[in-house]
Amino acid sequence: MNRVLVIDDEPALGENIQRMLRAPDIAVVVCTEPGKGLAECLANPPDVVLLDMRMPRMNGEEVFARLHQAHPNLPVVFLTAFGTIEGAVLAMRNGAFDYLLKPFKRDDLLLVVGRALAQAKLQREVTTLKGRLEALGETEAAQSQNPAMLEQMEKARRVAATDATVMILGESGTGKEVMARYLHAQSRRHDGPFVPVECSAMPGSLIESELFGYERGAFTGADRTKKGLIESADNGTLFLDEIGDLGVELQTRLFRFVEERALRRLGGLTQVRVDCRILCATNQDLPAKIKAGTFREELFYRLSVVTVRLPALRERPEDIPHLARFFLQRFSRRYGKVLTGSAQFFEALMRQPWPGNVRQVKNVMERVSALHPGGIIGPEDLSEDLVATGGAAALSTLPWKDARDKYLADFELSYAQAVLARCGGNISAAAREAGVDRKTFYGLLKPDKEVPAGELIPQGGLEPGE
Repeated sequence: MNRVLVIDDEPALGENIQRMLRAPDIAVVVCTEPGKGLAECLANPPDVVLLDMRMPRMNGEEVFARLHQAHPNLPVVFLTAFGTIEGAVLAMRNGAFDYLLKPFKRDDLLLVVGRALAQAKLQREVTTLKGRLEALGETEAAQSQNPAMLEQMEKARRVAATDATVMILGESGTGKEVMARYLHAQSRRHDGPFVPVECSAMPGSLIESELFGYERGAFTGADRTKKGLIESADNGTLFLDEIGDLGVELQTRLFRFVEERALRRLGGLTQVRVDCRILCATNQDLPAKIKAGTFREELFYRLSVVTVRLPALRERPEDIPHLARFFLQRFSRRYGKVLTGSAQFFEALMRQPWPGNVRQVKNVMERVSALHPGGIIGPEDLSEDLVATGGAAALSTLPWKDARDKYLADFELSYAQAVLARCGGNISAAAREAGVDRKTFYGLLKPDKEVPAGELIPQGGLEPGE
């Protein structure tokens, strides 16, 4: 539905415009008070604004200046008398879309509004395309050499074409929103909106009205009807990030919406149907929260029809050099530099624990790209980002047996990561370099798992095909 807002102090003219623009796909709202019209535009931008040039208390030029600053792409058509044509032309030079000279004919109004709506549609498509291109770049960064990650990506690819609800699990920084955007971009809803909701960022007192919207007069300060984030996702995808932080009472309302795909705004009586796909993400243990009574079991099952688990970066170290190269290329282009990492640079990266996962790698690569003058990047350029790993002094507080086991595990991990970095992240090549089979090499990369003694075998003892 296209929304046209008329801001004109003459009620009769507003009513006349409503009659002339009456159509199934156009909703016309008339506001005779310029201040209220401006507030409505700023809070809930329409597709087109028809703005009178001369009004009491605040003229059209003042309204346009403030509106254009907040929403520069919003088409504004001035309604002007003969004596104010000069001002309307000046406004067009400053970004207004067009003007209509009073009194105007219905055909002229339809022509101008039709052109303005076409521009608004084009601007939405451009915005969607920009978002999709950005998401595409992020998705490229999520490409992996790790079998576990590849398995999850294949699952995501298969489910993307459906409307199934997907729960994305993973530690902070593993790329849960990147995965959600990938699912949206590959779905039949890719032309619709992608609406991310950060459940942990909004105060409990506000999140219900933000999600479900409210009717005018629903509470003190609700001087207008506002559409919620769920409604904004109509014909698109609703992404509920950190769903585990949602309060139990709000979970009940969300469950009803998930079941019925209909909601009531706060203070409203009528049901509003919303056709959207739902994706969720969390870094929390939801089954444990269910046992503790802080997450509704039925909501969990409705939201996790399909589960995609993103492994932490420490569980897929072979991806570290690939991610680092990807982000170096991205930020090199952004900052107009030519940057290449040395072998020692990638070895240093492989020895790091990366508790912030992919997000941390991205941040470090951006910082290095911004500060480096260009050329070859070495480990010395990571001095403020490197974390000391291992060392006898650091283990001296542990019992001897525990310290020995941890030292050996850290050595195996550091050794395997260094070999893997030297081989460009290729597991097969790294295993051959180390003189072990692929299974043993994977064991070296997972310090939390014991590697059976005697599995280190000579180069000539590799199985065929390894």
